[in-house]
Amino acid sequence: MALALQARDGQLTVSRSGPGDARIVVAASPEFLRGLTPHDQLDRFRDPAGQLDALVSIAADPQGTVTALVRDDMLLGYAVFHPPTEIEAWGYDRTGQILELGAIEVAPSERGQRWAERLLQASFDGGRFDHTVVFATLYSWHYDLARSGLGDLAYRRMLERLYGSAGLELFGTTDEEVRSSPANALMARIGSRAPEEVVAEFHRLRGVRPGAPAASW
Repeated sequence: MALALQARDGQLTVSRSGPGDARIVVAASPEFLRGLTPHDQLDRFRDPAGQLDALVSIAADPQGTVTALVRDDMLLGYAVFHPPTEIEAWGYDRTGQILELGAIEVAPSERGQRWAERLLQASFDGGRFDHTVVFATLYSWHYDLARSGLGDLAYRRMLERLYGSAGLELFGTTDEEVRSSPANALMARIGSRAPEEVVAEFHRLRGVRPGAPAASW
């Protein structure tokens, strides 16, 4: 399938063959998102309406970023970046600058077209997150095993390749939730302009000295 990337009005538009166009909209505003109808298969983390509400809330956060995959007025997928919450240790970031790649989801009917990779590419383009550390926790209980047909370790390897395409790397950690399964992992991208104190805080939170080898989980 032929795909073409084109910048238009500050948005990244992805033209695709077939009826209609799919657009990737970076830093979508709450108002833009409210005008969308979520695809009925965007239900991995919560029901589609609830997921749309969560995206609107993240987009309204000054530190939040929602990258949306849209066809006409339908939301087909998204990638979200936000400050970590204090539900986990990562939320105790003393700099207030570390960001979490909280979720990425594409409607199952739209998969197999590299949309997830393109969502990440568009999100990181232009050095948007070069000033900080973006991390992602890979938890097996979030994996869409039933629809993918993969086992948990194969799904983890698929996510490693996906996140690696955006520059995220594996990091070891002492975090108990990450270490609770070999199918879990911690990945992160240390931005080229990230201040030393932000990088040091990331290493403090992951509980492993800088330069230590990545663990197998």
